Amino acid sequence: MKLLFLLLLLANLAVFAVLQWGGDGSADAARHLPLQAERIRLLGEPTSAATAPVEPAAVPVSVLTPKPDSPAAPVACMRWGPIAAARLDEASALLAPLKLGDRLVIQAQGEPGGPYWVYIPPLANKTLADAKLNELANLGVKDLAVVRAGKWQNAISLGLYAKQPIADARLAELRKKGVQ
Repeated sequence: MKLLFLLLLLANLAVFAVLQWGGDGSADAARHLPLQAERIRLLGEPTSAATAPVEPAAVPVSVLTPKPDSPAAPVACMRWGPIAAARLDEASALLAPLKLGDRLVIQAQGEPGGPYWVYIPPLANKTLADAKLNELANLGVKDLAVVRAGKWQNAISLGLYAKQPIADARLAELRKKGVQ
């Protein structure tokens, strides 16, 4: 039994070592790393003899034109979203400095407007939020949670819905149970 434990432990350590220090196995991973220009430094200046003007060699024009059958460089695509329709102008303004032009593709998916959050606004402190949570549980309300961080801290979440009719139905159900 001890031998089996020792073998499993060694196997786990070997797998950990391979995953930690073995690399990700992707040949393209190094190609997409940032250049880190701030880390590049000049090691020395060329001597004056080395700076003598050099006449460019006459190269036929056909050598300068790229071969049409050469594979194109890999393109890195990025996806950002989903973005609510109300914030689309703000997102476009943030993307404007990148000067993407025709490379920027905007796809509208689903219905505009969502998601819809049914919640009780943030309460003064954690104790009040927990008390309200218990009160709602006693009324038979399920699928609820207290938000514990951020600007909505101590709010009670009663659901997040993709469509407004579903959120309205949840709100009607809660009112029927006596939730204020």
